[in-house]
Amino acid sequence: MKILILSCNTGEGHNSCARAISEELERKGDWGYIADGLAFLSTGTSKFVSGWHTRLYRYFPRLYGKGYEYAEKHPMNIKKHTAAYRMIRRGAKRLRKVIKAGGYDGVICTHLFPAMMVTGLVKKGTVTIPACFVATDYTASPGCEKVGLPTITPHPDLTGEFQAVGIPAENILAYGIPVRSMFTEKTDKAEAKRKAGLDPERLHMVIMGGSMGCGPMEDVLAEIAAGMPENIELTVICGTNKQTAEKLRRRHGENPRVHIRGYVKDMSLMLDSADLYLTKAGGISTTEAAIKGVPLVLADAVGGCESRNLEFFVEHGAAVTAKTEELGRLCVSLLEDRRKLDAMAQAIERLRMEDAAEKICDYMRQRVGK
Repeated sequence: MKILILSCNTGEGHNSCARAISEELERKGDWGYIADGLAFLSTGTSKFVSGWHTRLYRYFPRLYGKGYEYAEKHPMNIKKHTAAYRMIRRGAKRLRKVIKAGGYDGVICTHLFPAMMVTGLVKKGTVTIPACFVATDYTASPGCEKVGLPTITPHPDLTGEFQAVGIPAENILAYGIPVRSMFTEKTDKAEAKRKAGLDPERLHMVIMGGSMGCGPMEDVLAEIAAGMPENIELTVICGTNKQTAEKLRRRHGENPRVHIRGYVKDMSLMLDSADLYLTKAGGISTTEAAIKGVPLVLADAVGGCESRNLEFFVEHGAAVTAKTEELGRLCVSLLEDRRKLDAMAQAIERLRMEDAAEKICDYMRQRVGK
């Protein structure tokens, strides 16, 4: 089975989801090729959109969130004869040619934009192979109503929300969000701490702002480090935000219990070593925590779909949140309250949707007939 996986470079989450699916296809002897959905418009368009997405997300998160709120209240309506419509139409034609020339058996979309392009091609009958869309946030994001493909949702509790935007019940498959295979491997917590160079007798808190290093890490770290109990170690992961990493190293480099990291490849081991995880509420980050059973403190750093993810995990008792200036105190109080931590760990384990990538690939295999 040969599958085209369409992602986008607007954040690492969509690509991570795509790689998880590709890994599973290869594990079963199939083949998955990952392509940038925006590049079918043009390479320049992809770089422009992805670049500005990163800038807004990292430096102007509230503006990013306001844009999302506007999109929620004003459904997308790209009219014919506009420049945007012509650009998307050209992109869809290029995509159709790639699908046919590549001899693909199916298409999986991990981002709304390529999912909408594929929907248009399927409706016109110019693409007849099976296709589906994988939602990577715990909400029906603006634009979901434009997707006419079978939709993989993060959790059964969200079925009603996806139906409310017009997706038929028969098109909703609550398989979960795919994560890389490394996250299904479990290392004993004490051993994970030793492998990470940590004291297994101390509690370990991981602070992360996502792949682009966003969020109130600097303020929270300063507050915790100022009066951090002796039995706590912190690892701060800055992702690709090198500027923040250097700034934090200058401020906290002399503290032996504060570890500043850049981009971390083995996040599986890092989460296995964690007693508490402070992060922004990205769909992939929260799903990885759920797979690992790590209690969450979620920072509402960006807004938009991440606010919806935050609400989902808080409502299910798997996470807590607070204002930025209160996050540090909240984290310390949780680390000193084993009963609360255990209750949150049990709650997040109940949200765990295992084998999402395998279920998606099995579904496509069934539809393809191979």
